[in-house]
Amino acid sequence: MLDKIRYRLVYNRTRHLRKDGTALVQLECLLHRERIFFSTHVCLVPNQWSNGFVVNHPHADELNAYLYQSMLDVEKMELEFIKRGKAPTLLQLKNAVLHHITASASFRDFVESVIEHSASRGEHTKDSYRTLIKHVEKFQSRTTIADIDLEFLNRFSEWSASQGMSQSTISGRLKSLRAVVNEAIARKLISVDDNPFKSFRIKKIRSREESLTSDEIRLLERAKLRGRQAHIRDIFVFDCLCGLRYSDLTRLSEKDFVTIRGKKWIIIKTKKTGDTARIPIETIFRGKAMKILSNYKQLQRFFRIGNNASANRTLKEVFAKAAVNKYAHFHLARHTFITLCIEEGIPITTVQMMAAHSKIETTRGYAKLGMATIRKDVERVFKKK
Repeated sequence: MLDKIRYRLVYNRTRHLRKDGTALVQLECLLHRERIFFSTHVCLVPNQWSNGFVVNHPHADELNAYLYQSMLDVEKMELEFIKRGKAPTLLQLKNAVLHHITASASFRDFVESVIEHSASRGEHTKDSYRTLIKHVEKFQSRTTIADIDLEFLNRFSEWSASQGMSQSTISGRLKSLRAVVNEAIARKLISVDDNPFKSFRIKKIRSREESLTSDEIRLLERAKLRGRQAHIRDIFVFDCLCGLRYSDLTRLSEKDFVTIRGKKWIIIKTKKTGDTARIPIETIFRGKAMKILSNYKQLQRFFRIGNNASANRTLKEVFAKAAVNKYAHFHLARHTFITLCIEEGIPITTVQMMAAHSKIETTRGYAKLGMATIRKDVERVFKKK
């Protein structure tokens, strides 16, 4: 038998009046001798409350109707849990009321609530959640949080593949969906035991661990481009020479360019990890990056190229025109920077500091030694012998 929460309105629970002589009316929720309280935001003087009702108030009828409707609204949330065969705990009820969300809420409403109450999530993550909403609604309209089970995940994956999506895109959508489910678990709307991802594995995609060679960068530089394509090419090549993440590259401004001993450096606290990248931009690769900047009058405008997806689409066109046969995406520039630094003989610990990696293992994971590096190292050793 399900245990039912008991509700009642209480006045001046703390037995302390405010400076204006009023006290708050609260909704008490009682379960197993434990209580939680919700504010009704109604404040009254003592003679305006009697036996659970507002009295001696010019708007007594309206206030009584409001208070009891508020109590019914909270009880309705409890009943939505019970309809699913699960009586909520007081904590689950509290989370549902505070976020105006229950387990039977629509998927759209819940994810929009996550976006609204997620100060720690970046705009890129929030955008991916908005895309996920459209994707799920296209697959199955009126989806609720409670609908997301193992069968849903299997059908969702199969449907996504039937839409012509790449496996990397499908895996990305599923990871966003998993984050949403984890949020529902954190809010006590789904129990840990009901987590469908405990029995579902997202297919791992082997990352594209390529980097551009110096010859391929020259092909990009020589390509005859105009307008946005030329702009995207220039900022991509610039990033191959400084190795910033897209989120940091596109927010660079004058304040991030610091002069040290007469030479320009980029010093920026990275958005993703909070570590600081320190790049001697006027010295590294003989200052080629600064030469690219010299062609643009407004520094801030140079770095404003829109969202990552849009920039990658244009970069794909640039690669095609330059006859560079590599998968075009801006993170490739970061791979390229680290690889070129290693090939130039820069110690990996120094590369780690420039890339703002907290662990050197991360830098090693990015660094891909090219044929030129292998040849140089082998020749250097055997020439000595």
